Amino acid sequence: MRKFQASLLIEILNLFSEGMRKLFWTQFSSIQNLLSVLIFSVLVSASFSSLAQVMVSEPSKDLGEIFENRGRVTTFFTLTNPYQKDTIHILNIETSCGCTVILTQDTLILPGSTLELEVSYDPKGRLGLFVKSIAVVSLTGKSNLSTTYLNITGNVISESVQVRPENTQLLNYKVVPIYFYPITAYDTSYLDFSYIISFVNDLTYEIDFYQFTTIGFEIAVIDKKYIPEIEYLLNFSRSKLLREFKRRGFFGTTVFFDEPVFVVDEIPVWSAARIKVYSSNFNTEISEESIITVSSKDFVENIDLALDYQRFSMPEYEDILSQVNFEMLEGKLFMNTSLNLRGIILTPPGVSNEERLEISQKLSKEIYKELKTLTGISKDDFTIEFDSIGVHPENKYRFVLWDKDDEQDQQIFRFEVKKDSIVPPLLPTYKQSLLTRTTIDTNNIDFKRFWKNLVMNKKAGHDIQLVIETSVSQIPRNEGDENLVIARKRANEISETLNRMFKAQTGGEISFILKPVVHGPEYKPSLKKLVDYAQYEYVNLIPTTHSNGNNRDLNPQPYQVNFDYYFNGVDTSSWMFDKFANYVAAAVEQDGYIELRIESSISKVPVEHDLPNDYLVYSRAHESEKRLRQYLKKKLVDDNRIIFTEERYLIQGPVYDGTIPILQFRKFQYIKIVPQKFLTNE
Repeated sequence: MRKFQASLLIEILNLFSEGMRKLFWTQFSSIQNLLSVLIFSVLVSASFSSLAQVMVSEPSKDLGEIFENRGRVTTFFTLTNPYQKDTIHILNIETSCGCTVILTQDTLILPGSTLELEVSYDPKGRLGLFVKSIAVVSLTGKSNLSTTYLNITGNVISESVQVRPENTQLLNYKVVPIYFYPITAYDTSYLDFSYIISFVNDLTYEIDFYQFTTIGFEIAVIDKKYIPEIEYLLNFSRSKLLREFKRRGFFGTTVFFDEPVFVVDEIPVWSAARIKVYSSNFNTEISEESIITVSSKDFVENIDLALDYQRFSMPEYEDILSQVNFEMLEGKLFMNTSLNLRGIILTPPGVSNEERLEISQKLSKEIYKELKTLTGISKDDFTIEFDSIGVHPENKYRFVLWDKDDEQDQQIFRFEVKKDSIVPPLLPTYKQSLLTRTTIDTNNIDFKRFWKNLVMNKKAGHDIQLVIETSVSQIPRNEGDENLVIARKRANEISETLNRMFKAQTGGEISFILKPVVHGPEYKPSLKKLVDYAQYEYVNLIPTTHSNGNNRDLNPQPYQVNFDYYFNGVDTSSWMFDKFANYVAAAVEQDGYIELRIESSISKVPVEHDLPNDYLVYSRAHESEKRLRQYLKKKLVDDNRIIFTEERYLIQGPVYDGTIPILQFRKFQYIKIVPQKFLTNE
């Protein structure tokens, strides 16, 4: 059965490598066809690497244009069990968001039969292009786990524009959107701009009056294929905005996000996307600044404040009291016979909530004590509350106090805008296959963005250092040179070409670090039909400009995990793996890239009847590398900045003859990933 499956997938892969490559380029002008081909290639690659069990004739369904307010749209996927004896058990179905609902209740696909998987999509509130994925996790036999990936795509359109009524307390409320142009899908530098603070401040009015706010994202990319990698950046952006609201004392349950809208549009060549962040309910594109009018005026003037005092260090209470306008409070008490005071206390981030509460209680007592001495006021005629106790954006202590009668329906105070202090992001990387050509494709969109950033940074006065990783597979060559020598020649040729181009455009030169490597398992007859050696023929260009280079002692340590026989790859949910991944992320931030070595070991106990151990020892290492890269992408680390300089595939231990307990072979079953700096003690 597995032979049938493997041979089928190999035929599909060969078909893709020969015929589909032509289709890919001839259909490039059609975005819809391009997306289908891309998804097909990903599915073929994923199926080949994991030997997916379930067969799907159409793994991607395009729902076309659907109306936002006409209810859910449903489509079906036909899942086929290709085996003659084994039953496939559907263990789990995961979707990329809650808006995609799986309705099918069946969990078993009998041998040779099919199962209709019904998928529905709710377009309500989700205008624009969308790509949603469905992962079907299945089990064949007792231990053969596999994941099959499906996709639905489409474009949600609206039939009419609905105007939402505004609360009469907000006489005029329009929030100006903000735009960002990240240079890579891992660039978060724009999130430090001060106008994010202003944008959040403006949206707090909506929460004050309506108890919640809704934020939308519109992302323009030059091609649909860039949508998946931008989604990690969107998740980080949402978290950043939520943190800003929480700093102001608003809970996460008051902030909602619409489904992001993706559009295909022209954007600057140096940018990976154009991201628009806007108020879903009160967006305006007309004015340059938000328009906020509360009741009959915008804000309470400072002359109405009884106290507005701030310092970088915590002042003595006597100093705070000296800044309170007790004369004004005496006059208000004379006119109104009582005082109802409200206030705000902001502190640096290091101050705990318990300390802030203690400060507010102490200050309330001191203010009452002083008023009691001056006016004889009783507790029945006096109230004081600090409605907002939060964090100051400039690490100061700030104390604000006013009479509630001066609020005019609503009292709002803005956080002070901090000065922009932007850490330049790491520049885009560029990775290209060298299978069909050994020169750089300078017309490639990704290369143009990569190159434009190098040129712009050089003209801005930054030195450019470039790591060139040239990889070749273990397939024997006809040139007469060893494979590593060929990889080194390619690195030299590419560096000379790039330097000529760079000097012609900037007058300067690039500093190069050459990293020629040989990847993949040894080329054997038993492996050539199982391993995609073509994936190891590539060049990877890594700029180190703007790496922080602080040379911190990151304490590089190897990561190792021992496992039993039915094992696919490292467990990314473990604490030890997360600790290792955090080190890798910190090393990339510091140096611009990291060099790792991986060692995969397997015992001589036969595990699969149809798959030799020399393939299994390779596939476990390959899957572990992929999982590490995918995990780091979620941490917004460009996985192109990870270089595996050496890969070892070992088959160790005594020959298994059935006389030795199988548990004694476990010590020969492991994955080890070692940072190069751990070996060289740099």
